[in-house]
Amino acid sequence: MLQALDWLPHSACLWTPLPQPGLDAALHADEAALIADVAPRRRAHFAAGRACAHAALNAIGRDVDVLLRSVDGAPLWPNGVTGSISHCPDAAVAIAADSAHWTALGIDVESDRALPDDAAEYVLSAVERERLAALPGGLARWALSAFAAKECVHKCVHPLGGAFLEFDEVAIHFSFDTAADQAARFVVEPLSVKARIALAGLEWRGELRRQDGLLFSLLAGR
Repeated sequence: MLQALDWLPHSACLWTPLPQPGLDAALHADEAALIADVAPRRRAHFAAGRACAHAALNAIGRDVDVLLRSVDGAPLWPNGVTGSISHCPDAAVAIAADSAHWTALGIDVESDRALPDDAAEYVLSAVERERLAALPGGLARWALSAFAAKECVHKCVHPLGGAFLEFDEVAIHFSFDTAADQAARFVVEPLSVKARIALAGLEWRGELRRQDGLLFSLLAGR
């Protein structure tokens, strides 16, 4: 059961709740070979992500029979296409766009719950934790959002130039229009020379949405 997220202009974004039995049967043989030796749960997540990706590619008129992956595990999108895939225990999501419209895309989906304290301390600096704690709902509401946004940063910048940014090399700043904060925007602040170089030259758009017990985050650059 794939569902569309009407989110970013000139793109297609599809997601599906998990578990979603039977999607692995629809994998191309070469895609199935990539996960031949993994546990059934990981197979199901991979298959759901590929189903969303193929649906997104089809929606922009660029679908291919096989969507393989690079040595570091990232999807190998068709020439001229930018895209991103994510999954968590409860959902999978993918977005695709013509690279003439969007140079970089990073998407993330998480089960919307509080990030454990030790994980928050690892992902966020003391300054970030203090700033997020001052937002409506406090750190319990926003730590996972910041983690998800940083995941999107990695998914954007690594394909562009191979940079791998540590969590402490960027900070996330949120803004939103209502206290309900079901939707918010975010800005990525580079904190290191490597991060400034990786993010330079593009106009960035960061957004998150909460729905159906899920947290979707998206960063797009052009």
